[in-house]
Amino acid sequence: MGSNRVFLPQDALDRWMSEQRISVDGDIMTLLKEGMRFRLKTAMRFVSEVAGGGDGAQLIGKVKDVDQISALGAEHCADSVVFGESAYQVIEGFVGEPVTTAGARTTGRPGAGKEKNPAELDLLAQLFLSSR
Repeated sequence: MGSNRVFLPQDALDRWMSEQRISVDGDIMTLLKEGMRFRLKTAMRFVSEVAGGGDGAQLIGKVKDVDQISALGAEHCADSVVFGESAYQVIEGFVGEPVTTAGARTTGRPGAGKEKNPAELDLLAQLFLSSR
């Protein structure tokens, strides 16, 4: 995934939908006021290790999408992920990446590749801050 991805907790998306700030169609989330679109993929943010097995995989504080979790050989159930002898508490949500029409990934500048676009990230930051 590109460097513009952002983790969006499920409860934040639910709140934004109820406030009619976003719409979600399939795997595309649209910021209604700004018109920005993001492709969503189910992901988890690792919060803590809860079984006493330690964090040998160094997952605490990281975000992994479901494909990455599966590739590790870990198992996800509700707000937990079990990996080897470790069990992690996770926050369920989505990783969002900016998209343009026709589904192409963008950073907002021609030829910019995977560079970060501060304007897109600022829009998401404003959405987070204004919903508190």
